[in-house]
Amino acid sequence: MALELTFPSYGRVHFLTVASYMVQHEGYSDEMYVWAQSALRRHLEEGYPTELIRLDMARGPRNIKGIQRPMNAIPLPKVAWTMTIADVASQMHDFDSYCKLVEQWGRTTLKEMGPLVTKSND
Repeated sequence: MALELTFPSYGRVHFLTVASYMVQHEGYSDEMYVWAQSALRRHLEEGYPTELIRLDMARGPRNIKGIQRPMNAIPLPKVAWTMTIADVASQMHDFDSYCKLVEQWGRTTLKEMGPLVTKSND
């Protein structure tokens, strides 16, 4: 994260870093998991620009009561993530590898996050 905030070239994957980390660490409210899944899909599969995702987020995603997961929320199912931030950190060696690994991490997170998106929010 420090690289993304210090060097603008690393910052181009900031959305993927934040979303993947928050998804994998149960940081989002149930409603926000639905929004994150949609935003990750739009960005990774349709090429929706991160600048527009930031604008969407600034305007406030619809029907979101809160971004962070409440302390008293029902625990989420455990996911055996096949890629985490630790994998990115251990395999990166420069800007290009970092960005490619974060994109791979985002794709992996999107693919594996299904159990975290509750039926009540579909």
